[in-house]
Amino acid sequence: MTKQWKPLTNPQWANRPAARLKRKRKHDLRQIINIILWLLRTGCQWRNLPPCWPPWQAVHYYFDQWKKAYLFEHINTTLNQLDRQQAGREPFPSVLCVDTQSVKLAPMIWEFRGKDAHKLVNDGPPLRP
Repeated sequence: MTKQWKPLTNPQWANRPAARLKRKRKHDLRQIINIILWLLRTGCQWRNLPPCWPPWQAVHYYFDQWKKAYLFEHINTTLNQLDRQQAGREPFPSVLCVDTQSVKLAPMIWEFRGKDAHKLVNDGPPLRP
C-alpha cells in the first residue's frame, strides 16, 4: 500500500482503458485521472482543487461520464482478474456466500442466545441480572 499519492507512471498510463467521450478534449486525460486519484486519496472537496489544475467542473464532468459508463467497475474487474491470474488462479472466483453470524454461532447453536427481530438468528446469551 502506498503511503502517499503518486501520479500514474508511464507503464500504468500505457495500460489505460479506452475512454470514449463525445466531447473535444480541452484537458489532458492523464492529468484528469491523476486529479481524480488525488481526490480519492486525500479526500479533498471538488471545489477545493488547487488552482494549477483544470477547473473542478471539468474534472467532475469526466468523472461523472466515466461513472455513468461503469468504467470504474470495469477497471476494478479487469485488475482483479489480472491479479488472480498472476497469482496462478482462475480469473473468475467461485461463487461463495457465508453468513458470518451463522458461522460464529455454529459451535454453540444448541444454546438459546435470544433473538434479534430483524435478523431472525440467535443473537447472544440471555441477559443475566
